[in-house]
Amino acid sequence: MITQQILSFFAPMLLGTQLVLTLILVKGDICPGQRGRIHRVLPAIAVLWLAVASLKIEAIMMVFAIGYFYSQVQTKKTRLQGPLWVMYLANGLALAYVGILIGEQPDRTTAAKVFIEIFLLGALFSHLLLTIAKTRLQAFHRILPVTGIVSVMLLSLIVLVKSAQIAQQVLAENTQPLLSGFALLISSTLIWCWHILSSKPIHKIQLWIALLTMFAALYFVQSLFML
Repeated sequence: MITQQILSFFAPMLLGTQLVLTLILVKGDICPGQRGRIHRVLPAIAVLWLAVASLKIEAIMMVFAIGYFYSQVQTKKTRLQGPLWVMYLANGLALAYVGILIGEQPDRTTAAKVFIEIFLLGALFSHLLLTIAKTRLQAFHRILPVTGIVSVMLLSLIVLVKSAQIAQQVLAENTQPLLSGFALLISSTLIWCWHILSSKPIHKIQLWIALLTMFAALYFVQSLFML
């Protein structure tokens, strides 16, 4: 049950990540070495889509698309963009998958939560992958955390709207998980933005901790949407 709930966060996260990486590969002012390093992190996305396929086999299409793109590009220094149409196809398939996922939600607030996860988790996971790839696009070290802050604020509003739709007695019985979720959301955001607050270089361990904390936060928040 816990594993399935965590896996349910992967599809929105991977869609957001793919969009960010595609934008950088197409429009980013990146050197040949950096392009190759970004190519090297693509298998991580394919592996996570494979995990999603354990919930819905349709996710296997993204595994094949990203796997094919990875097989056609160089992972060393390269100026060649490779068959970007395959990456566009992977993005389109992921968008359709998440769109169907959003449409399957029981109400609008739950659908809005999944939509926000595209930006929240997508920004955080893409930031982690770009840091692993040793990106020199310093602007993204600020843009992506700010995107996360805005997403957390919107998610908090959605949670408040959802809380207003639940009977007070039921809500009171589930106050502790909800408060734990909010505490973890704030903690994750602070860890994510720590390099900005402290004016220190970003580190991948910091982002790993932020991502795991965010998953824990969303797990607790998810309990509210299952009432």
